[in-house]
Amino acid sequence: MNRRELLAGLGSAGALAGAGSLLRVGPPSFGADGPEMSDGDESLEVETIDARGSEAGTVRVPTDAVALVTFFVTGCGNCRAQIPELAAARDRLRERRGDAVRFVAATYQRPETLSPAALREWWATHGGDWAVGYDAGLAEAYGVVGYPITILVDPNGEKRWHETAVLDRETIVRDVDAELEVEDSDGDRGEGPSDETTGGSTASRIGGSRP
Repeated sequence: MNRRELLAGLGSAGALAGAGSLLRVGPPSFGADGPEMSDGDESLEVETIDARGSEAGTVRVPTDAVALVTFFVTGCGNCRAQIPELAAARDRLRERRGDAVRFVAATYQRPETLSPAALREWWATHGGDWAVGYDAGLAEAYGVVGYPITILVDPNGEKRWHETAVLDRETIVRDVDAELEVEDSDGDRGEGPSDETTGGSTASRIGGSRP
């Protein structure tokens, strides 16, 4: 069974996201260096569209910056709630960090069922203003199932954290800042994330208590 077939039958995914459960994990199962990468590997790309803050083409992960990638579907209420929080967090991080963080949003849906025009309208309605498009296999490469899910990937391709929840803007800024501080102080990333920067943090859920 491939990833999209699995997602099509995953009736519990919305309930999982709605419960605000949090997964804070280390590197995915393929090892500390992230997925095996090659220059032509389309599975590590998002097929971006022409939309507000986004250009038609592809965005490859990892990038030369820390990448914050959110996976969503347009019919998900929690996904709709997540986009404005990400937008506010992005504005704050850009003021303080410039281009140190690359935001990317990827839908599991395909152009055959969600046209670029419909995705563009949804994106603008909910305040998106950065690269957005269709997942080409990135979720599978990083062990992502469900929505909304946000992962942070360092420039070496290592997944630093993985969260299933509607994250508020303060949580996003705090956790990304913590990772950037690690990047600044430990450029070779030879050691795994410390408890202070990843394992000890808990995400807030919009309109509810901490999980």
